[in-house]
Amino acid sequence: MAAFDDTLRLRLTELLMEHGRGLLQEPRRLEGLLRDSSQGRSGSDLHLLMQGLKAGIPVQLLDDLNRNLPISGTIQRLILRLEEAHIAPQAARWCVESWSIGLGLELPMPTVAVEKNSKIPMDTGFPIHPDPPPTEKVWTDPVTGMVFHRIPAGTFLMGDQFDEGSRDEQPVHAVTLDAYWLGKYPVTQGVWQQVMGNNPAYFRAGADYPVEQVSWDDVQQFIAKINSMGSDRFRLPTEAEWEYGCRSGGQTERYSGSNEPDSVAWYSDNSNETSHPVGQKAANGLGLHDMSGNVWEWCEDWFDDMAYAKAGPRTRNPLRQNDASGDHVLRGGSWSDQPQYLRATFRDWGRSDYRGYDYGFRLVRIDPSEA
Repeated sequence: MAAFDDTLRLRLTELLMEHGRGLLQEPRRLEGLLRDSSQGRSGSDLHLLMQGLKAGIPVQLLDDLNRNLPISGTIQRLILRLEEAHIAPQAARWCVESWSIGLGLELPMPTVAVEKNSKIPMDTGFPIHPDPPPTEKVWTDPVTGMVFHRIPAGTFLMGDQFDEGSRDEQPVHAVTLDAYWLGKYPVTQGVWQQVMGNNPAYFRAGADYPVEQVSWDDVQQFIAKINSMGSDRFRLPTEAEWEYGCRSGGQTERYSGSNEPDSVAWYSDNSNETSHPVGQKAANGLGLHDMSGNVWEWCEDWFDDMAYAKAGPRTRNPLRQNDASGDHVLRGGSWSDQPQYLRATFRDWGRSDYRGYDYGFRLVRIDPSEA
């Protein structure tokens, strides 16, 4: 651990003792306090700690401790998940250990390296057969003004086709989806304010900025409220619906509408460390904006890192529910992330009650014929 700044973890401990664990709900303030303490000496280590916070590491540690689950197993799982998010093994271990110490938890660290299974081989023999996109169909919600695009039914190859992702993006497998209506933009602060009467966002710069700092549970309350306001009903997209829409109807695209991020995404290199109004970057092939970058987007599915391996060669309208882990799928990356996290097939996860400062969402309109 000599390569890491252990004074930073000690300062984390001091700050949490001084301000309490409520500081975990103020990530930007915590980051600023740690940055002031480090005086620029440990920028990469500080970023690593904040990645751990965004991934819900401290919340997971406390939650599993309160549920009397084996802490050694929790630590191994968290280290492995950080590794599968492209964080080096030593860095992943340091991050989890630092949060454990910062929270005052005397937790045993694993004494042997966590073994990772070899990459699951890619499915072959399942070509993409998307239906030809129809003439663009657009629907506008008369209550909120949200715009939805009709996404054509089709079969596509879900998963990493560039061979640059993690094990949980394999094997590539055929998924068939019925047609659905997907939001043109992430839900904005203006729409949230209109429905819920408040604005939980950290970046309160305007009504056309995406709402963020909302948990999966918060989103479910929003959906229940908006579904009671008019004749139309809404839900979160499934993970498969999200990826199909992001990839312009199942096209082989690294990002949403492009193989380069700058034209389609707000991310760490161009965001100036803030979110941006929706729709400023180019749309993808289905007319959808901001599916790469700006804010992470919650999906309906519970997260399972072996979901694709369990899926079988062909599935129809998949949805994973009732997982005991409490983790839900996040997709798309955000203004604070590097390009690898913006990839259309990259899978992330968060606790259902965690309000990440770059966590947002977009909606699916339930077709009236299916309601």
